[in-house]
Amino acid sequence: MNVQLPDFVLAGLYKDSIVLAGEKSVQPKIKQQITNKKIKDETEEKPLIEKWFLGDNKKNILILLNDVSSVYINDEWLGTLTKLLAACKLNIGDIAVVNHLQQTKTFNDLKELLQPQFVFMFDVTTHDIQLPFTFPHYQVQQYSDCTFMMAPLVTLTNDNSELVKIEKRKLWEKLKVIFNV
Repeated sequence: MNVQLPDFVLAGLYKDSIVLAGEKSVQPKIKQQITNKKIKDETEEKPLIEKWFLGDNKKNILILLNDVSSVYINDEWLGTLTKLLAACKLNIGDIAVVNHLQQTKTFNDLKELLQPQFVFMFDVTTHDIQLPFTFPHYQVQQYSDCTFMMAPLVTLTNDNSELVKIEKRKLWEKLKVIFNV
């Protein structure tokens, strides 16, 4: 069995132990910073902060969805979402996309961490995020200083069947009202 790993996997596995033959050994430079007449070595690594959502959340708009195939959102759905955002004069930097299957947080957690003003849920129910109520798709609901709306995930697909087009129109009509487009 001949298995070839991608370069980035190999580099990650051997990042501290690869020896290059024929090249001079280079010692890493230690950065020094003078603060209050003391020298401070900056050799300690800062802890990596795991980003658990896609986007920058600049306008506190939370998109919750369930995607079994991706960490955040698959390319097809992201393409449709990007077009919807552009039509609403928004972009991916304005929102936070959370794949609920990867990050099973409650609404209270999401509220504390992301401070959403708008929450759009695609095949995520109010029960999934432990909200004390339920409401139908496309109904705009206010709760805890947030505007909520649920829609079926099929509205983000590239499916152009008549039933999906009807669902997409319902979503677009509500987005126009919510964002005054």
